[in-house]
Amino acid sequence: MEVSRMASSLYKAAIEGNTQILEQERQLDSQSTPNKNTVLHIAAEFGKTQCVEVILKACPSLLKQINLKGETALHVAAREGHIDVVKALVAAAKALNEELEIGTGAARDLLGVTDDKKNMALHEAVRYRHLEVVKFLLEEDSEFPYIRNDAGETPLYLAAERGYAELVRAILEACKSPAHDGPKGRTALHAAVVCMDIGMIEDILRKKPFLVKEADEHGWTPLHWAAYFDSSLIIIQLLQHDESGAYLKDKEGMTALHVAATRGSTCSLKKLIAKCPDCIEIVDEKGQNALHVAVGKGQKNVVNYILENPLLGSLINGEDKSGNTPLHLLAESRNYNPKLISHPKVDKKAVNTAHLTALEIIHTSTLIKMGITEDAIRRKLIKAGATSARRNLHDQKEEKKDKSEKEQMEILKKIGDSHLIVATLVATITFAAGFTLPGGYDGNEGPNQGMAILSKKTIFKVFVVSDAVAMMLSVLAVFTYFDMAMCDELARLRNFLVLATRFMRMASTAMVVAFVTGVSAALGDSLNLLVSIDIVVISISFSIFFHYQMKKVYIP
Repeated sequence: MEVSRMASSLYKAAIEGNTQILEQERQLDSQSTPNKNTVLHIAAEFGKTQCVEVILKACPSLLKQINLKGETALHVAAREGHIDVVKALVAAAKALNEELEIGTGAARDLLGVTDDKKNMALHEAVRYRHLEVVKFLLEEDSEFPYIRNDAGETPLYLAAERGYAELVRAILEACKSPAHDGPKGRTALHAAVVCMDIGMIEDILRKKPFLVKEADEHGWTPLHWAAYFDSSLIIIQLLQHDESGAYLKDKEGMTALHVAATRGSTCSLKKLIAKCPDCIEIVDEKGQNALHVAVGKGQKNVVNYILENPLLGSLINGEDKSGNTPLHLLAESRNYNPKLISHPKVDKKAVNTAHLTALEIIHTSTLIKMGITEDAIRRKLIKAGATSARRNLHDQKEEKKDKSEKEQMEILKKIGDSHLIVATLVATITFAAGFTLPGGYDGNEGPNQGMAILSKKTIFKVFVVSDAVAMMLSVLAVFTYFDMAMCDELARLRNFLVLATRFMRMASTAMVVAFVTGVSAALGDSLNLLVSIDIVVISISFSIFFHYQMKKVYIP
């Protein structure tokens, strides 16, 4: 396939603005680049207004000729922001149509030409933020229906999404009824909220107030998005225009209040409740209120705010379609919150439609996974007065029960196998450390030959004792894991695992002490005292940091 090309002299003339060469060329419309750009496209790209006028005078048919991307010279000039070229092209379109006696306003045909992606010249001017070009194109025809491109973007939406407030204002002022649609069912107001531009939002609401209720393909209104981004100022702004937005649900039945609770947006929650206090009664498709979703997502700050606000007391024991209260969801999600468990208004004995209390839910989970969080929730529930309903005792078949216990035993034994590796490793390390003492042995002849050089130092004695303790505890853990392998009772297996885990925690602590004291004994003279102190401080700091992080992971 032959590739089109343009004479280099003609191409350079269009770039450099050499009108003499262009006037001498008789076949301007017969030459194009490999991308089908005409000499008019080239002159428009580089802003050579005089060249554009000469070309159009000689060959007006190039005005609407497109390149491989479906772009006219107006697309190119608008994208580059060459306002004089844009004006020259529009003026040429008017003159051409007057000659053909088509009538006034004939520039609309040129403005409406779309490229392969359905972009008009205005789309290009907006995308590259050329305000003068945008204003001029809009002035040419304020009633022109600027449709969406293949990406679903209208010029107004495109300007709002990119945060071009001055372009949004220009479009709203110049157009009588500008299209506002965007992709995925969004509108320009959605885009302005996502940009969190209060001024832009106000401009759009002033011209198109009905957009405050428009929902995207997921059912989210601009208020949902404001709650998602926790923008309390925008929430107030939207509610001032129309309070009904606080009661609109998305496709999952969630209001803006649910979104705020899911995101942990306490500020947004407060503003929504202050403006529309009865919106707290709305539940989603699962029948869950704001407290349900906050507990399920582990949003502790939102949960605590609701518990502390007496006006929100109706949410505390609300039941969803499965009969679950927020306390049931706490047990299911393992999102530990002692304030919810111990709150005096919480019904600790509530039973869901599966005839389970929160304590029974967490008890079932601890049979499978004996974790710190599960155990903490169980103990806190018992302390707060939670009980088991025991409604399902006769409904459980022995076969299912036996199968469930067998699966649980296999899980516990797998956990024990992995722990056994760690215990063996600690026992090996501490055993070896007992014979490779810090400071070495006395090699001189005499009564102390073969004795540890640092044996008289107190800190060395601490090293020996802590190393021995670490080794014995890790050995006890190993023996316990051996017993687990031969055990065939679920209750005993759980007890073995808890006991061995405690042995390993104590052994690990003793091993750290042995390391710190061993290094300190070896560097304990007056010259290295500072180094020894640094090692002790660093080791203690890391131990504290570890326990703090573990608490955050297991007990949020």
